[in-house]
Amino acid sequence: MVNVIYLNVTDSTNNYLKAHCSELSDGTTVTAERQSAGRGRRGHGWSTNAEMLPLSVLLKDPPERETLTARVGLAVCDAIGKMYEAPPKIGIKWPNDIIAADRKVCGILCESVFFGDNVSVICGIGVNLSQSEEYFRNEDLPHAGSLLTTTGAVPERDRLLREIAASVARRAKMPFSECYEEYKSSLVNLGKTVRIIGANGERTAFAEDVAQNGFLICRDENGLFEVNSGEVSVRGENGYI
Repeated sequence: MVNVIYLNVTDSTNNYLKAHCSELSDGTTVTAERQSAGRGRRGHGWSTNAEMLPLSVLLKDPPERETLTARVGLAVCDAIGKMYEAPPKIGIKWPNDIIAADRKVCGILCESVFFGDNVSVICGIGVNLSQSEEYFRNEDLPHAGSLLTTTGAVPERDRLLREIAASVARRAKMPFSECYEEYKSSLVNLGKTVRIIGANGERTAFAEDVAQNGFLICRDENGLFEVNSGEVSVRGENGYI
């Protein structure tokens, strides 16, 4: 049984779990009707409204933390797929943006919390449920979409929440080696030319493979190199994917 905490408004569901981590059990999930100061990867802000589903899952001492973000991406794909009688095609843009109909419908941010020798990971997940195309135009988010705009249907909110929480808990215990091939086959930008954008600028390379630690293996004129998702963003050669 998933332990879910429901909040009306919070600054961030990740922050809530950070503040209460020591007193909560493994797998506890928190959601809110609205969050005012959520964050995406690399410090990007992310506020929510009733047309979105923000949630965070607490994982205490999960194994193989370096590949957890990849496994959480697969978990979200699993959960969304179960919401439909005829599951839509859901993929992952490395490392863990969830893609439907070439649009980003979900972002994921995993953060570690240290207590002495114990490490917890808080997995923040934000799903776009029912925003319109007009909403994304007004917000200047040309690469984003909602489950409504990409699949034509919106899953029941609480059912999706609980399915994601259960799926994350299950994938967190699974060795990456058991889902390595599945993860690679889910990546929509593997086998393509990509732009790698970091603090020191941008470079173009071919996304050739994924390492066993979850890093993206790329090739350019200087040969092979690995890309760490914590240090860069990866975009398509001429767009988002």
